[in-house]
Amino acid sequence: MDRIEPSSEALLADGSKEYFFNLSNYDYHKTGLMFLTSHQTVKAYSQGKEIYSFTKPGGFWTSSVGSKYNFVDINDNMHFVTVVLKPVYNVVSDQPTEFYIGSPNSMYNSILLESMPRFFISLLIVIMSLIILIYYAFMHKRQKLSKELLYLGSFTNFCGIWSINETNFANLIFQNKILNSLIPYYCLMLLVPPFIMFFDSYLNIYSKVIKRLIICASMLQFIVLTALHFLKIAEYRETLVFVQAMICIAVLYLIVGMITQIAKHRMTQHIEICAVGLGVFMISVVVDIKQYYKGPGDADRIGRYIFFFFVAILAKDMINEANEIIAKGKQVKQLEVFALTDSMTGLLNRNAFERQARSENNLDGLIAVVADANGLKQCNDTYGHEAGDEYITIVAKIFNDVYGKYGNCYRIGGDEFCCIISYKHSVNLERLKSIFLTKIYTENVNGNYAYDISVAIGDACYDPSKDFNFRSLVKRADADMYENKRTVKLS
Repeated sequence: MDRIEPSSEALLADGSKEYFFNLSNYDYHKTGLMFLTSHQTVKAYSQGKEIYSFTKPGGFWTSSVGSKYNFVDINDNMHFVTVVLKPVYNVVSDQPTEFYIGSPNSMYNSILLESMPRFFISLLIVIMSLIILIYYAFMHKRQKLSKELLYLGSFTNFCGIWSINETNFANLIFQNKILNSLIPYYCLMLLVPPFIMFFDSYLNIYSKVIKRLIICASMLQFIVLTALHFLKIAEYRETLVFVQAMICIAVLYLIVGMITQIAKHRMTQHIEICAVGLGVFMISVVVDIKQYYKGPGDADRIGRYIFFFFVAILAKDMINEANEIIAKGKQVKQLEVFALTDSMTGLLNRNAFERQARSENNLDGLIAVVADANGLKQCNDTYGHEAGDEYITIVAKIFNDVYGKYGNCYRIGGDEFCCIISYKHSVNLERLKSIFLTKIYTENVNGNYAYDISVAIGDACYDPSKDFNFRSLVKRADADMYENKRTVKLS
């Protein structure tokens, strides 16, 4: 396609601009005129006859016709063509227009190919934002994530959708020009609150008053500008400067927050990432703003690429931090397990038992079972401590196999064990005791040990007339165990 300059231009009384083209010197291969308009109605004439028009406004939604690539078909008989552009808003009256001549298909394909990389990087921004939001939705409870990822995903999503709608690619393939012209304004107005909340938390600025003022002002702006738009007092394109000003205030809040943190000697990795990323991004924004006011079309040539990598780095940094917190949490849990677990038997230890004793407030229905290995000292003296350790381990395993299904099993002494069964479990204590003693007998028969395994066992169910607290309940179970031990010795 070739750039074509109008032979003459004229400003009409109603504010329209008339462009006159002399096409007599162009060959038959040039079958179309192409130009991009934004918030302008279009009419094209040849020899006094209308050959093209784009004038349908959005009705209730907007007075604008939106943005559109216009393709005006021409033929060999059209030596002179007039194009009339009428701005819907005064703010776009000085908007320059570039005209091209060539084959409509080739011009269409040329624009698609040229704009496709920017469309796909914008699409990647949206996809990345959705991944962040989905990751947060599924992982925030499991990993105890803060809402930073939610805020990052939200404002990134708004930026991505806005960026897609600003590409020439989207302008060509999306048919609803009215919807395409409204979406970018909604995205720009709604991105400020999550933007502020993300960076306020990420950089530890925590200026509650200023943060709330900006967020409230942004929401109030959205309500007021939307009301003005639908009342047809001042539509979104006419009030865009206020939206841009609010975004600038949000960015200024970020910059001031970073400077404040640096001044307080709080130079963190977060600030370094933001300083570098924001610095490069601001340079790209200056370049793109210059392009925006230079002419209509896809002005965001550099910023979306920088933004994509900036957000990717932010997301990676936050997920890495979450994983580090999880790893530390696992280490703490492992240490806690070690501190509360008996290394020999795998049962909970005395520390864990004391913790439950301090925290157990509801005694209704609580059951305590106490077991004690008989003859352990004799086993140690006769067969050595290794045999004694084996003795303890065997008793602990059988005790846990029988009672551990219903409660927590503890090793509370050298050869003494206890199980606390919650009121939630309905158990037959005599049956469990019988199963336990049977397993001890079977282990003696089948184990072929040098020593005999003998265990005394006792239990007690909470009785408010006898038990004043948790320890008194355990003491009654302990007394029952000693009664069983005396019985075993006498038999």
